[in-house]
Amino acid sequence: MKTIGRNEPCECGSGKKYKKCCGNNSAVNIEDLVLGELEILQAQVYDFIAVHNSEELESDYHRYYSEMKMMNKDQEIYEMAFLSWYGVTKKLEDGLTLAERFIDKQSKAVTRPQTLESLEKWKQPRIVAGVVKSAQGTELVIEDTVEGEVFNVKGANPEIVAGCFFIGILLQNGENYLPFAQYFVYPGLAEVCKDAMIEKMKAADKDGVEEYLMSDYLYLADHCFYLYTGQGQKAEEEAAPEAEESSDNPAYTEAIDSMKSFLTEQGEAAASIEKAAKLLSQYFESESPKIRNPQIYSASIIEVIKGDTELKTDYLQKILQKHSAFPPTVSQEDQRK
Repeated sequence: MKTIGRNEPCECGSGKKYKKCCGNNSAVNIEDLVLGELEILQAQVYDFIAVHNSEELESDYHRYYSEMKMMNKDQEIYEMAFLSWYGVTKKLEDGLTLAERFIDKQSKAVTRPQTLESLEKWKQPRIVAGVVKSAQGTELVIEDTVEGEVFNVKGANPEIVAGCFFIGILLQNGENYLPFAQYFVYPGLAEVCKDAMIEKMKAADKDGVEEYLMSDYLYLADHCFYLYTGQGQKAEEEAAPEAEESSDNPAYTEAIDSMKSFLTEQGEAAASIEKAAKLLSQYFESESPKIRNPQIYSASIIEVIKGDTELKTDYLQKILQKHSAFPPTVSQEDQRK
């Protein structure tokens, strides 16, 4: 851990002596100051991703949710995991991820050189799956059990213990890393999860762990949850579902009405429309999903249920977006113009 003499120039870049700047009140370590700033910034990155609203994000959100075995039992965990992964991996129309958009915008306001240097490196986040080799407080040493790379992590949950299998997104902090938003630990399953990951990597025809996790991060995290419940833990699928949203939630009604209006204008038969509405209503009854945007949700759900209906048209997302019930997304930048 690096320390600075009181009369030396402060490493924050202010031009002042350390004793008159960051060391004014006590011998504060620069690394701790930078870590504190980065922890705030990573929370801001997640918030920036979470408020993004687009048809593509909404469609992917519900598609992956429908394919989960375990994470769909706790939608808050799923939502944070999905948004964390989506925000650092999904390239948008401008060629940037949502995380990169935030970094480009926020970097102008960061004054401490070390903090800015780490923030810029967040444009290349590391997606990691490996064993926690040691855990001391909030500091972890994680080893990728397939490729052997070691990651020193600061700012993790202090309850994590050595021997857990770790799956998460890491953001660089100097020579260390900071865990981003939702990450997962599976006690006592290091070898089981490793073997499962290698098998799935081969099935996906991926050579490297990070390449595999860029596309299948959610699937692996969910599968390890499934394995964890099979190790004598209480099976989440047998637990009574928590009340999330009432089946008569206005968002559900709006999504159903929006879908019916769209299909009516497309000339679909009344019987097909009612069957589609019934399927969607039954899904709301059984799963009680949390809907981020009812109109966009109903657009994405048509793609899911079309195989169980007699809809005459194979609707593409572009067609759905043109309908007045499915308005195009207006970005915050567009709203300011």
